[in-house]
Parts: sequence; structure tokens; C-alpha cells
Amino acid sequence: MDGVIQGGDSGFRAEKKKATCTRGLPGTLDSVSFSDPLPRPTLWAVPSPVVPGGADVTLRCQGHLGSDRFQLWRDGELREERNASWQQAEFVLRSVNASRDARSYSCRSGRGPLWSNFSEPLALVVTGAFSKPSISLSNYYIVYSETTGNIWCDMPHRAPSQDYSFALLEAKSLEPLQRQSPTGTRAVFSFLSSRAEDTGSYSCIYYRKTAPHKGSNPSETLKLTLPAQFPRPTLWAHPGLVVAPGANITLWCSRPKLSFLGEVTFTLRKAGTQYSVRQQISADLWTSFLLPSVRPEDTGSYSCAYREKKDYARESKPSEALELVVPGSLPKPSLSAFPGLVVEPGMHVTLQCWQPPQTSSQRVTFTLLKVGTPQALQSQSPAGTSAAFPLLSVRAQDAGNYSCVYYERMAPFQVSEPSEVLELWVTDALPKPSLSVWPGPEVTSGADVTLLCQGPSWNTGFILYKEGHMNRTQDEAQFLLRHMTPEASGNYSCSYQLSINGSHWTQHSDPLEIIVRAPSNTLLITLSCVSFLLICLLLLLLAIFCHRSSPIAGALHRDCLRRFFCCPRLPQGVCLPRHPEAPRDEALYTEVANERPRKPSIAMATNPEGVTYAHLKIRTLNKSQTDPKEKPIESTVYATVCLD
Repeated sequence: MDGVIQGGDSGFRAEKKKATCTRGLPGTLDSVSFSDPLPRPTLWAVPSPVVPGGADVTLRCQGHLGSDRFQLWRDGELREERNASWQQAEFVLRSVNASRDARSYSCRSGRGPLWSNFSEPLALVVTGAFSKPSISLSNYYIVYSETTGNIWCDMPHRAPSQDYSFALLEAKSLEPLQRQSPTGTRAVFSFLSSRAEDTGSYSCIYYRKTAPHKGSNPSETLKLTLPAQFPRPTLWAHPGLVVAPGANITLWCSRPKLSFLGEVTFTLRKAGTQYSVRQQISADLWTSFLLPSVRPEDTGSYSCAYREKKDYARESKPSEALELVVPGSLPKPSLSAFPGLVVEPGMHVTLQCWQPPQTSSQRVTFTLLKVGTPQALQSQSPAGTSAAFPLLSVRAQDAGNYSCVYYERMAPFQVSEPSEVLELWVTDALPKPSLSVWPGPEVTSGADVTLLCQGPSWNTGFILYKEGHMNRTQDEAQFLLRHMTPEASGNYSCSYQLSINGSHWTQHSDPLEIIVRAPSNTLLITLSCVSFLLICLLLLLLAIFCHRSSPIAGALHRDCLRRFFCCPRLPQGVCLPRHPEAPRDEALYTEVANERPRKPSIAMATNPEGVTYAHLKIRTLNKSQTDPKEKPIESTVYATVCLD
């Protein structure tokens, strides 16, 4: 019954104690940290935080989702701890005593090693310690549906008023409705309008502000009847108001607690339809309406109401409307931003949603959506073919992806597909760029390197940094670094410039380390060896040619072979290997074959162990005159080349 009659405090809680809470020893109030990430639970008393002495009362602690253990604290000290499921625990106080149990209570919930913050403290008042006050109605009158008046509550004797508070109660349940801390012995509880929840029976008490919270006996009952409409309920949706076709959605309708109201009929309605969508009868304070496998034609404005089961003429005001959006098959609209998609904090941005020109629907509703937000941001039903959605004084949390849809306001309620997404950026929420390198972060001295600074598409300039200092500025995202040397090694980063403000640069990218290595000695020796061998083979071929053209060249040929294959000036590991059966200074073997003269040929073969043989047939040179009838003698030359 919180807030049943306006005026004063709508709740019934003791003054909140100031405490500096840090992690400390368990079992004390100092053991909790208000920086814990879990939300604080809710603590309430059943049937009421105002109970007569000797009665039982249950304190219920409602925790966050997944809570599995709870603690009850009394006057800053741990009283009880227990495990419980369904995110709720009950602590029963039996035969309450004013001196022992009329205290300030709070609770907290836990999951795993984490504990939540404490709930708001609840003052448990035990009545019967003092004489009952008197209650009366003053300045009460009704003009049509408007009502005004006061309820007076007077102490039977004079006492220090600063030590006591007054509470207006619902007479049957003793549930507190208002609390007052008067300067004298009278408390005045006011109501300014005729409302259905003001109808009922009332009583009042006074009680000590400080623990123990001993209270008086309740006053006599005051009956008040005000003919009026019930207060409006609240409607919300799960999982959200923007859902894909075929998904399930649940609409929850919740009403205020009214002591005189039992079972009610909840009704769900959709704007533009003659009949209700759903009806539920329930004695609870809320009910649910399931909409399974929603379709685009389910898009529209929904509200709920409730009425007394026995009196169908007395119904509440409808709840605030919710816009349910199920994207459909109509052509997608277009969405644009003015003055642009990149704005500074505090600026105004207008998102304009345009209906496609080929559509014939005139009476449509436009809805603005944001990716990640479960419900529509804004809805408009303009007379034209576009709607303007203002975003005033944008902040970092306004950055994101936006789209819009439109749907018909009359049956069959067709809905469009969402527009193309627009990404809105606020300058204090800009992403930092990323830096990549090609061909890689490690290169050899003399190579070229390309650095790519990647950011949003609307930037206009880039800066490359080395070791935090500006290295180069240009309009393109690619930075070409030519002929890198070892001195160019280091950490590189980049940033980009905004198109709206030439002096504003974003934060740097993550550093990228580039290493430039000088050529190694082993590589130089290998290249030298290969080059030398190629020269040797070339000279060998020239020697063969010389041998065939002149007898004198044969002697020169043999000498050349010995000189080149000995490798006298190269290290031992580079020199060509010798034949194992030849002398150490021999590297050339000649085999004379009794064959007919043939053209010089070179045959190459590679054995499995990586040794290459060159088979060379070289015509033998002789200064003496030969018999033309005899077969010429040819030489066979084997050369072993080591490439290790």
C-alpha cells in the first residue's frame, strides 16, 4: 500500500544509518563493500513491518538473478545466514518482543564468492507499548471527481515529539501508508485528489524513531469511501519490443495493491482494434500475456487495464502504450543524419526517416530503433512521408547503430523492413585505429615496408608515430617506408583526424614493433660460394671449347682445372671436395675410352646423398702424329661439387 495517500513519505523505513563500509571481518557490518558488482536486494515484511507484540512476522529478502545465499542483519550485526533458491529467502521472527525485535533490519544476497550491497533498512515496529492515538477526518469535501482533505492523528499525552514518528496504516493489514515526523503531538496526513486507492479503512500509530522501535496501539478505524477510477497499471515486454518474425514475446501487466480489491480481470488491448487481444482473471498484482510466433501484423501500440470482477463498469485507466515492432515485407525506408554522423558531445543530432516514394501508404507510424536496445526509442505518426527524430545534447552512450521502420496504422498493419544502419559517433567515444604491416614485422635491411592505419571511413587524415613521436602526416591510410635500415627498427603507432574538426586527433593505435635485420655472414658466404661455382662452370665450358679448337689448349685446360677446383684461397668448408681415392692436390679424374670421336657432351646426375657428377668427354691432345685409322682416345672427366 506504499503511496496510497499522497503526502509525506510514501515508504515506511527507519532513518538510514551512515556507515563507511570496507572489507573486514565476517559477521560485522564493515565486512561488505559497496563497490561489489551485484545489485542490492529488496527486504520487506509479511504481513507488515508494523506488528503487535507476540505475533509472528516474516522478513523476505529478494536478491538478484542467480542468488543462492542470503544474510539477515539487525542493527548492523549479522543475525542469520542461509542458502535458498529462486533468488529469495525468508527469515521468520516468532513471538516478536518490542525490546528484542523492534529493530532496524537489512539483508544482502550472494552468489559464489560475491556479496551484494545491503538492502534499504527496514524498521520493524512492535505495537502495544503505548496508549493508542486518536484519528479524525478534517477539511474533507468532494466536488465531482476532485477530493481534498486531511486525516489527523493525535497523541493522547504530551511527549518529546522529536523522539517519535507517526504512521498512517491500512486498518486491516496494518501496512504503513505514510510516515510523518511532526513538531508537536499531531500528525496531518493529506490527500489532494479522489482516487480509488484512497478508498478504505485507516488507523494510525506513533512509535519511537530510534531502536528499539516500540509503537503504540493502533487508533480506532476511520472508513473512507471515494468513488473514482482505479489507478493505471504498468505494462512492459520481455525480451523486448523489437522482435523478429516467429519469435515469442510476453507482455506483463502490473497493478497497484488495493486492500479492498480482490480478483480482477486484466485486459490487453491493441490500438486500432475493436476487441481486446487477451483477458486474464487473477488475484495477484500482475499477470502475463503471451504472444507466440509474432508476425508483422502484430506490430502496433498495446496497453492494458484491469477492472473489478464483480463490477464491469469500474475499470482502471489504461497503462502507458508500448510500441511492438515486428519487421515485415514493405520496402525499407532510408535514414539520414543532420548535421552528420560524427558529432561532439552536447550537440543536437536529427535522424530523418524517409518512406520510399513507391509506397502508397499515407497513414503510417515511423519508429526509431537502436541496435542493442530491446525497445523502440521514438515513434511518430506525421502527416507526411518522413519523420524527424531529435537526439538532444548527445553523450557517449548515444553513439551506436541506428535504423528505422514504418508501419500502417490501419489493418492489416503491414510493416517495413528496417532501413540501412547508420553508425553515429560521439567524439569522446571514438574507436582507436589499428595498425598493420606488410610484408611483416621483421624485414631485411634495404626492404620496403607498407603500414596500413585502419579507422572509420569518414576520417580525413592520418599520422604515423615512431616511439610516440610524429613520423609522418598524410591524407592516405597507407604509409610506404622505403629502404628500411636497422636504425628504422622500433614501435610504430598511428591516429586519424576527424572531418568535423581539423585539430582533433584520436588516441593512438596499439604499438606495432618492426625489426629490420642486417644480412648475416653465413648468407654472404653462401652467395659467394654459389657465385664462384657458377664462374667455375663457365670457365670449364670455355676450357672445353678451347680444347676442341687447339691441341695446345689441352695442357692449358688441365692446368686450369687444377687451379680452379683446388680452391686454394677459400676456407676449407667452402672448397670443393676431392675424390677419396685421388691425391690431395687432385680434383680431376680423366678416363680414356676407346671410342670413336663424338661431339663433346655433358651429362649431369645427382646421387641420393646430394653429390652432383659432371660427365665431360674431352678429346685428348697429342703433339705426335696419329694414325688416322686408329680410333681417337677421348677423356672422361668427373667433377665433384660441394654446395654445403
